[in-house]
Amino acid sequence: MGGWTEGYVGGIDYIRAIYRDWSPALLCFALTLRGWRPLEALRQGRFTMAEPGCGHGLTSALLAGAHPAARFEAMDFSPSHIAGVRRLADDAGLGNAEFLEESFADYARRDGPMLDAVALHGVWSWVSAENRAILLEVLRRRLAPGGVVFVSYNALPGTLAHMPLRRLLVERCAEGNGPLPERITQAVDFAARMAAQGGGWFAGTDGVAERIEQLRRKSPNYIAHEYLNGDWTAFYHADVVRELAAAKLDFAAAAVPMEQLDDLTLSPAQQTLAAEARDPAQAETLRDMMTNRSFRRDLFVKGGERLGPAERRALLGESRFVLLAAADDLPEIASTPVGRLPFPRALYHPLAEALAAGPQSLDALLARPALAAQGEDAVLRALVLLTSLSLAAPAMPDDGFAERRSSSDRFNAAVLERHRFGDTPGQLASPLLGAGVPVSRIEALFLLADRLGEEPVAFVWRHLSADGIVLGRDGERCEGDDANRAELARRHAAFVQRRRPFLEGLGVA
Repeated sequence: MGGWTEGYVGGIDYIRAIYRDWSPALLCFALTLRGWRPLEALRQGRFTMAEPGCGHGLTSALLAGAHPAARFEAMDFSPSHIAGVRRLADDAGLGNAEFLEESFADYARRDGPMLDAVALHGVWSWVSAENRAILLEVLRRRLAPGGVVFVSYNALPGTLAHMPLRRLLVERCAEGNGPLPERITQAVDFAARMAAQGGGWFAGTDGVAERIEQLRRKSPNYIAHEYLNGDWTAFYHADVVRELAAAKLDFAAAAVPMEQLDDLTLSPAQQTLAAEARDPAQAETLRDMMTNRSFRRDLFVKGGERLGPAERRALLGESRFVLLAAADDLPEIASTPVGRLPFPRALYHPLAEALAAGPQSLDALLARPALAAQGEDAVLRALVLLTSLSLAAPAMPDDGFAERRSSSDRFNAAVLERHRFGDTPGQLASPLLGAGVPVSRIEALFLLADRLGEEPVAFVWRHLSADGIVLGRDGERCEGDDANRAELARRHAAFVQRRRPFLEGLGVA
């Protein structure tokens, strides 16, 4: 660490991932749900969006592919991150996205168009106060009135329990020799040995052993960027609100819609206590204290307009939703970050059947007798939960679909080619959602075989076997080429029957 990295961990790339949190349709739904008017540019897909500190830039690249009428600028100071995403952008023909290898200070000196949305993911807690001040100046100068900022950060008080573990990992990695990934593995193993001895902080803090076991299953790339940066700050929500106020930003809503529902996490008595706070920022901080939240994903607006009840209801009524799972695959009980939630069949069965037929607005859903009988509040709440758990998603308007489909197809062709040699980016662009749809490497290779007119089983096995990958079934390893081809044939039949029609419905296949 040090040098041009300014204390940010260097020498090891960040994980390659795509995040749905700031896809335009989801931003609009989260804002509308909380009573804020989303920018029309976001609703129509003709916005300008920035992602400072974009890592590998895959989210911006996918969104650029799904929104050809929008403009994107993403920056990161790691040359290896930017080199990779520029190659993807060239292969996908993304003429509406610019990927910059710059520091925050370099980026702040740039002139550019006003921004309708900015995503700050994996940034706020992991950069210095000086760099946060630079980002605030960018937001103050370039975010358009009515614009929205997504910001994620380590939150207090929940992160308090992680701080001694982070210190342990930092010190052990600093003392060790050899490549950083090896030192990280050794540091996590050392932490596990300490936890096994018990006593002290390890005995007095719930969840430490479980947290260490989770880290054992994480890549060194994730651990390095999550724990080893020279700057690592956890925030009370109220302090983030006060800091962002310098850029004329107001807290609007939790970015995850279900996190806007107090009754999922707070008892009636706790809700009353939170309501006693006169300052909304302090009320939100009290909620974090009562739930011991350790990570937040928040939306802030610059001069945002509040919606009256009737207009909010009208905008929600127009909002369309798409199912992201087979109707008969919805669970009866879902494990969520707030515990296990029941999905009553009387509500979720007719809702899933309706959504399985294609995009449905809230108003159209409520016109169905089975759902009207459940009541508007129950149906909206179900959509909030399904959307938050990635079992459903808000959809973009019909206008512009043909252009989005053509652009998404070019992007997806480039992504599928990359799955010849690995399992990333791992998502395809949906012109219907204006967001990504996860696919496994095998699914991606099945789709690529279709595009190339190749026999799918032979094509997929040729690529998997070249990487030394062996399949399994029911806990048993498939031995030999014939057994692996037979397993791929079984999976392909299931893919054609269930998964491919779903991907076709989303405009992905």
